[in-house]
Amino acid sequence: MMRIADCGLGKEAVAAVLGVILFAGSTSAQESPIPSPSPSPTEARSVRVSFVPPPLDGTISLGIYDAKGKLVRVLFREADINDLNIGHDSLSTTWDGKDDAGENVPPGKYSAHGFVVGDVKIEGVGFFFNDWITAPDSPRFSKITALRMRDDDLLLAVELVPPGGGHVLYEIANKTTKLSDTDPEPTASPQPSASVSGRNGTHWVIDRSGSNTMELKQFSSTGEFLRRLPISQGDPQPKAVAASTTQDKIYLLEENGTSQRVRGLSLAETKKESGEQTVSDWKVDFEKSIVAHKNFSLIDGKPVASGGSTETPDKIKVKLQPNPLLADNRVTIELSVGVDADGSFLKTIDGLPLCTISETQELIRGLLSARGVNAIDVFQDDGGVVEQFRLSGVDQMMSFDCGGFELK
Repeated sequence: MMRIADCGLGKEAVAAVLGVILFAGSTSAQESPIPSPSPSPTEARSVRVSFVPPPLDGTISLGIYDAKGKLVRVLFREADINDLNIGHDSLSTTWDGKDDAGENVPPGKYSAHGFVVGDVKIEGVGFFFNDWITAPDSPRFSKITALRMRDDDLLLAVELVPPGGGHVLYEIANKTTKLSDTDPEPTASPQPSASVSGRNGTHWVIDRSGSNTMELKQFSSTGEFLRRLPISQGDPQPKAVAASTTQDKIYLLEENGTSQRVRGLSLAETKKESGEQTVSDWKVDFEKSIVAHKNFSLIDGKPVASGGSTETPDKIKVKLQPNPLLADNRVTIELSVGVDADGSFLKTIDGLPLCTISETQELIRGLLSARGVNAIDVFQDDGGVVEQFRLSGVDQMMSFDCGGFELK
């Protein structure tokens, strides 16, 4: 998938407002022969902010900062030029003296500055630690609690992201997953099963009686032992089994301390031991795993569930395009990743959002990795999967200033 952070701040519009940087203080009432009423507290604190946009096509992000350099208000986030007032020599807007929480900020000195973000390309690269999630619209879940057959497909009981129980149907033939909101069968949700029916009335049982190993055993409809599938002690151990009633196929949910896997197996060959049909060879039709990765990290720019660097940077320095309209003291800035209810975004280290990365919901963590001079890899986690994005051309930005002012 590809998203290009571009906008309607065209060269003709920029050219129309190029000139000197303007900044005006509080707005004043127009002259009138009839006395005007006193301005409301909101009007009295209204500040006009204006600037000449840099000569770069892109979106506009603009923030208000206090005397200590703390961002107190995001006035614009990825705005189009038409979201501002277009004058003959500048773009302008007003600030009502409030912070992002809608509260009045205290009187004092404030300033405004921002960035034009140009042609930053954002590409989805891949997914990690959850083989079931392969696309942005895949159902997001962090754990499988049970499985059983629905016709020729596999019905999974899962822990969804955000937290909550649900069902996912894995369509075996076309290898796709989809949410299953209703269950037409009498049982409302599949439960972990160590014993299920198979083909020709046979029965599959997970035998946990062994002290060192577990086995999956098949019995005939009359209770006669037919075959077994031993499970090595070091492998994930079976928690539940599902079986086809029309073919010699089974599906195992297996777990160990850090991962889950589901394997689809079909009977390939039966071997005899001591004259009895006891051991069978099985072909693995598919295998999908979920790996715990709460504290994932990076090694050489690749995510690892554990054992990675404990000093993964949360910010990266990027040298931007200089703004020819002013002596730009922010040519080099530090960038980081932000998350909110709408997804993830690239932001300055002081918190000003610059461009949207993804619309993935319920994100809990993000890591950065530099890739060359002007590219950044972003790894973000929603609890179910780690998703990788690559941002190219991150130097295609210019900063601009709107000056400082005193707020009464």
